[in-house]
Amino acid sequence: MTEGPLGGAGPDAGRALDEAFRAAVEVPELLVASDFDGVLAPIVADPAAVSANRISMAALHRLAAVPGTTVAVVSGRDYDTLARFVGPRGALELIGSHGAQPAPGPTVLTPVERATLAATTSELAALAQRHAGFHVEEKPLSVAAHLRRVIDDRDGAAAAVAELVKRWPGKVVAGKEVVEFTVRHTTKGEAVRALADRIGADAVVYLGDDVTDEDVFVMLEPRDVGIKVGDGPTAARHRVAGPDEVTEVLATMATHRELAFGDARPGS
Repeated sequence: MTEGPLGGAGPDAGRALDEAFRAAVEVPELLVASDFDGVLAPIVADPAAVSANRISMAALHRLAAVPGTTVAVVSGRDYDTLARFVGPRGALELIGSHGAQPAPGPTVLTPVERATLAATTSELAALAQRHAGFHVEEKPLSVAAHLRRVIDDRDGAAAAVAELVKRWPGKVVAGKEVVEFTVRHTTKGEAVRALADRIGADAVVYLGDDVTDEDVFVMLEPRDVGIKVGDGPTAARHRVAGPDEVTEVLATMATHRELAFGDARPGS
């Protein structure tokens, strides 16, 4: 397929995205938010071996330096882990644990939450002992079962996780080859909307690749720009093929925002 000016499934799709984000970057107060894995960094088999795209991160920092522009990285990873992979954050906002950690600091669990999380973590650890490649990721508010690298009875591992889901009293977040058990109910959409309201954003640009990003796409308004990265059904109105195209989108957006406002605050 022929890609348009900013990727997509052809010149018309690329032109529509180009026009949409050009309009968005001209608003006085702009929020640019993005998922991390699969967008700012490629999906890798080992979640601990991920590396952010330096060009994409540089573009985000350029955007954050423009007056009237807030930039956030939103992830299912816990806040501290996200901060480690993002690197020097500068003016970037970080939101971890699917929106449950919008700021750094200790996470306090109730006794019931702590006991519930510990019991499920123990069961998942036992599964990891029985299924080669099964990875358990512990977070302050949740525990995630990663199935991407399972090579020993993958169907059995998935079935065992499904049984845990049936018994889990909290929120279950299903992503690409991962099932996360969390004791606090929140979504990326709620977190992005809260940030947009706090800064008085006139428009939101959001990029995401996972099913959890759909919680953001469905709450975007007509003036906002939702960009789905990769394949799969989506509520986003625009799409690019992968992280390489994200780099182009962010760099182009940064250039337009800098040219539009430079050192002058939008609306001044």
